[in-house]
Amino acid sequence: MWKPQRDRQPELMDDPGLAESTHRSALKGLGKVNSLSRTDGILWRALRSISLRPGQQSLKILDIASGGGDSAIRLAQRFQRSGQSVEIEGCDISPTAIKFAREKAAKQRVTNVSFTRRDVLTDPLPKRGWDVVMCSLFLHHLSSEDGLMLLKIMQQAATQLVLVDDLRRTRIGYWLAWLGCRILTRSPIVHVDGPLSVAGAFTSEEALKMAEAAGWPAPQLKNHFPQRFLLSSRLHG
Repeated sequence: MWKPQRDRQPELMDDPGLAESTHRSALKGLGKVNSLSRTDGILWRALRSISLRPGQQSLKILDIASGGGDSAIRLAQRFQRSGQSVEIEGCDISPTAIKFAREKAAKQRVTNVSFTRRDVLTDPLPKRGWDVVMCSLFLHHLSSEDGLMLLKIMQQAATQLVLVDDLRRTRIGYWLAWLGCRILTRSPIVHVDGPLSVAGAFTSEEALKMAEAAGWPAPQLKNHFPQRFLLSSRLHG
């Protein structure tokens, strides 16, 4: 049930004991939801303005908590079509998600993307290791303290741009998630986790304040369909 206050509860897909077949079915269901949301198009508009530094052969992008690889693969395909050279690395804590994403990339013959297992909150990232560090639909999984830590880690690991795309905690968003997840997929995991994700999400105002507290330079936030926001900051070195 919808509540205006943040109500963060454990989501079924976060259960490490979840059967692989059930997890994979949920990842397929989320892929349908992500396709309709067209988040990769929102991210692409922010990424296509990033230029190579002198002597650099290709852009390096890290996608944190990449899940089934939907955003990373679609962005890699967009870069291929545009003729821009890019290396996209997706990382996730789930071995099932990593395996699923690798298989999906191989099936679609996308070679400029890779996937590795990593917990960014406990495994240090190389400072300034990527041009862009981004994450999609991950922030709402975290406590306020861990969310702040994530934003700091992202800024330290990037040289040009940090991006966070996530759900907005709104009444409309909650009911859209409840209805949309049931229409787009038969996965009972997605049916439960979709509304839970919105209930546990931050508002646009809360996310922007968190970015400011994390020290992001001049953070910008834009709301977009369907009840999501894109949080971004251009770095200076």
